[in-house]
Amino acid sequence: MLIAKITGGFLVLGLLIALFSPVEYSTSATLMPESESAQGRAGGLLQQYGGMLGISGGGNMMNESIPPSLYPDILESIPYQVELMNKPVTFSEYDTTVTPHVFFSEIYEPFSLIGFIKGYTIGLPGKIIGLFSSSDEDQEEEVITEVDRDSVLHISKRQLSTANKLKSRLTVNSEGNTITINSEFPDPQAAAEIAQNGIVLLKEYVREYRTQKAKEDLKYIEEQLASARERFEKIQQKRAEFRDSNVNLATAKAQTREQELQSQYNLAFEIYNSLSQRREQARLQVQEQTPVFSILQPVSVPHSNSAPNRMLILVVSGMLGGIIALGWVLVQSWWESEKSRFSS
Repeated sequence: MLIAKITGGFLVLGLLIALFSPVEYSTSATLMPESESAQGRAGGLLQQYGGMLGISGGGNMMNESIPPSLYPDILESIPYQVELMNKPVTFSEYDTTVTPHVFFSEIYEPFSLIGFIKGYTIGLPGKIIGLFSSSDEDQEEEVITEVDRDSVLHISKRQLSTANKLKSRLTVNSEGNTITINSEFPDPQAAAEIAQNGIVLLKEYVREYRTQKAKEDLKYIEEQLASARERFEKIQQKRAEFRDSNVNLATAKAQTREQELQSQYNLAFEIYNSLSQRREQARLQVQEQTPVFSILQPVSVPHSNSAPNRMLILVVSGMLGGIIALGWVLVQSWWESEKSRFSS
């Protein structure tokens, strides 16, 4: 009878936990990053046809790709989480479109029986301290849509709390040459959209890393090309004006000046033409360094919840209750026998 009572009590507790546990939906996507190679398509094109176009090089184009094992570090970084938390997402079951930060800090208030008990037992001192401590929750927060990763990042406590929630809800696993993005949220549409936003943002981070040096080189060459073009046009204008005012070139001084202007014109044109070729080479370098991701399994909106597994909770609660009840009966029987032995 005692075993049945204890087991029944645990079953009731398990039922309450199963009923009041927050519902979660999960989805995933599988990607295959571009494999690392010493020479890519653009490099091969440049090496094969560069001579025809007057462009040399292409043999030293190297791809320094980020290994998939580092992708979890990217997803767990604060700049990544801050950008992700400020992208609008549709929460279909809540009939609203807000950012994850607004959702977790202002809308989402799940009731968890375990969390409630824990909050008013172990976490009670923290609640009391929180009543007397200052908080920045009422201060106006800056909405950060893009992070300057070379500067100091200032975020509030609520933003940091949201970032920690996203870390546990959006994860990535690397297996061989593929990576899997997993997303778990209390809304099916949001789970899919946040997974998609996470994939897009991950691509941007990897693309920026791979192309940063090539883009800086291209920007520098374009600046030099603009200066070279300006110098070339100026000397071209000077030569034209001189020829218009000295049609016959009758004097040796005029001929010398004309030759000097022609030499300056030739030099300016060679520099401008050389920089034009280098700009095309730099553009191909950017294309060569741009990574490609193949989507093996796209993100899909889940139709059923992934948590809580109510049947599993009931089974575990019943088994745990039965084991504890049986142990209690055995210990109680042993204690009674020992007590009677000592009393006699």
